[in-house]
Amino acid sequence: MILFEVIAAGLVLSLVTGGSLRRLEQEHLAGEWILLVLLPVQVFWPRLSEAIGLPCAASMIIWLLMMAALAGVLFWNAPRRWMLAFAGLGIAMNVLVIGVNGAMPVSLKAAAELGQPYEATQARLEVGCLHRALDDETKLVFLADVIPVPGPSWHTGVVSVGDLLLAGGLGVWVFRAARRA
Repeated sequence: MILFEVIAAGLVLSLVTGGSLRRLEQEHLAGEWILLVLLPVQVFWPRLSEAIGLPCAASMIIWLLMMAALAGVLFWNAPRRWMLAFAGLGIAMNVLVIGVNGAMPVSLKAAAELGQPYEATQARLEVGCLHRALDDETKLVFLADVIPVPGPSWHTGVVSVGDLLLAGGLGVWVFRAARRA
């Protein structure tokens, strides 16, 4: 959720400070169709894969391939738009931590700090296959979902450094693209 909020904030800030949707429309990226298709799909993939009954191993492979493709397109465009390198790095960090752990580790402690009951969070993670509870076996803990994001109940959650880099990079890109002459 934070991804869309940061992108929307970048757009609103740009429009309020003299940016325009026409300038944003004129901003073309190499492989932009890949971004436009895969970015929303990978965000909703956990629910989508569950809904279609995809086995966990297949779902994870597809999710990692989508994320790797997204990172590749972002890095491809980074020489022209430096902030896309941060977004690509964020995705690459998420791919790394997911790949070495078999799923995205989520800190139950961070979720509890947001008022989410420990047992309910653990039960929710056990149902899906793309996330799992962070434990003593978790590798690269600093890249896992360990950062609590406070706010109203519909907004709270636990994110990773990679999520923040992805959101920030795309938010800054939207802000700047809408302001380009």
